[in-house]
Amino acid sequence: MAMGVYLSFSARLLVNLESLNMAESVGNITKHRRAPVTFQAEDGSYRIVYVPAVSGMSLAHHYQLLLARAAAKAGLPVSQMSLQGYFMKYADDKIIQSYYPEVKGKVDKNKPPCHNERVIVESDVVADVGGFLYTDGLVKRTSRFSFSYMVPALDALRAAGVYPQLHVRYTPEARQREQALIYVDNASALYTVSYILEASEVSVLSVCRAMGEKPDDLGVDERVKRVKAAVEALTAMLGNMAFGAKRSRSLPHWRVQSIVVAASESIAPFVPSPGHDNRYLSETLKRLEAQKSVIEGMDAVIHYYAAEKLEGETSRATAHSTPEDAIKAAAEWVISKLKG
Repeated sequence: MAMGVYLSFSARLLVNLESLNMAESVGNITKHRRAPVTFQAEDGSYRIVYVPAVSGMSLAHHYQLLLARAAAKAGLPVSQMSLQGYFMKYADDKIIQSYYPEVKGKVDKNKPPCHNERVIVESDVVADVGGFLYTDGLVKRTSRFSFSYMVPALDALRAAGVYPQLHVRYTPEARQREQALIYVDNASALYTVSYILEASEVSVLSVCRAMGEKPDDLGVDERVKRVKAAVEALTAMLGNMAFGAKRSRSLPHWRVQSIVVAASESIAPFVPSPGHDNRYLSETLKRLEAQKSVIEGMDAVIHYYAAEKLEGETSRATAHSTPEDAIKAAAEWVISKLKG
């Protein structure tokens, strides 16, 4: 397929007092994940600062759990392991025999990789959309979705911070005292995050095609159902901040400040510019026009929601009253392209 169909977004999320991604424990301190970010200082030089972050792996884990639930609700095939949030992804024969009865006896390392890919993709929407690696059968399916790290926006680096909060818990083993002191890092920041869904590659048997075979993919109707489940999961995740760890006692205060959603048909996914400042919608539109002038046949639409002021040109994008409406409108365009 020369042209693909994609759904993508970049967003700015104001999040306060969160412990969504913890990296390590040092003594009685549980530390928040930090990541290096390069920025340009006022004197023109470039510097690195370590800031709170939520990894793409953390985001992907919760997204796939919601995808499994959305798929099951729609009557689509999904493994029990995916529904429980365990993503061992059909790693080898031992894992399959122990945990994946849905494909037990069907997946065989002695059969062609194309056969094994079809069996697994047909049996589990999460493996289809999220990819898997079956090492015994030499089958690697690349994930159809991508998440960036969630990191503080560059225009708000000075307003990002991490601070340990004191907690106590009962333990008779803590030096013969009844209360043990613990410290948990909480972070607050204006975060930005990006996402891509390669909608036209859902249910496509790419391993088979790479090996020169011409298999029947799962079909347009099945692809549309699975893409709809992927969009439902995304809406539930972003609309409820449904990801991350330590939520039972550190449920974050949050708000979607703005989101730019792109639906595109091109030779590569078109991704909105990261939301590092409030000009990212305007930059996205300029990039889109530049690419359309070079990539023949490229088509795209931009939808957005803004609770903050976005600077620059916005007339070529469609505004919405909620982030969910922006995602829904872009997804409808994608679905119409998939149906042809």
